Amino acid sequence: MSNDSSSEASGGRAVKKWFRRPVKQDLGSPYLVVLNVLIIFVVSQVFAAFVVQMILSAAKVSQDTISNSAAAEFFYVLLAEGLAAGIVIRIVKSRNLSLGVIGLGRLPRRNDLHKAITGFVVFYAILIIAAAVASHFWPELNKGTQDVGFNHLNSTLDTILAFFALVFMPPLGEEVLVRGYLYSGLRQKMKFMPALIITSLFFGAAHLQTGSGTALLWAAGLNTFVLSVVLIYLREATGALYAGMLVHAMNNLIAFGFHFHL
Repeated sequence: MSNDSSSEASGGRAVKKWFRRPVKQDLGSPYLVVLNVLIIFVVSQVFAAFVVQMILSAAKVSQDTISNSAAAEFFYVLLAEGLAAGIVIRIVKSRNLSLGVIGLGRLPRRNDLHKAITGFVVFYAILIIAAAVASHFWPELNKGTQDVGFNHLNSTLDTILAFFALVFMPPLGEEVLVRGYLYSGLRQKMKFMPALIITSLFFGAAHLQTGSGTALLWAAGLNTFVLSVVLIYLREATGALYAGMLVHAMNNLIAFGFHFHL
């Protein structure tokens, strides 16, 4: 049997186990996992901003230039996402668990790409329907513009830095933290659906950040909630994070193109 056939078979077995309680893994209680995720999220963001600001200060660059410098924003995202993923991996290893517990127990396979393409199509189909229904009952849903940083792209290099920072880096750090650590930790002690809903609500809420206006970005929250639901199904179907990372990156690619009008 080919590797693809084997992966299909393993994926099918995983699908049958979606609604069963999995074998326990000692990632800690759900309360501890949620608390750790909140701490990791805040610490990684604050630490990255502090380090980049210190570098700018040492270089005698104006203190308000993180969002106005593509290079500064790039290193901020790199530090924040890298630190979040690194802390999660450290926690897993400190508990003497394999990285398979958080979906990093194997190398990527061709089947991950196939699942990602299917998942991406399903995600956008669900999103279009959900957005249409939500907009019908809440016409102001789409008000506001998300502030993604990179306010000044003055060169091709700036655009390349923004591209990598916004399209590729968040799927790596966020998938390890959210679908890897948070979802896996909740799934140990919960059934599939409660773990999915809590994880997706957390992910959606994290994107309700203030944009260019004063209102919360409910459209972004809806988008990321639906995205998280699909990514969790891919996590279960493949037993790994790679298909979800690809879908996350494809979604960010489309958002990047619209935001910067490429």
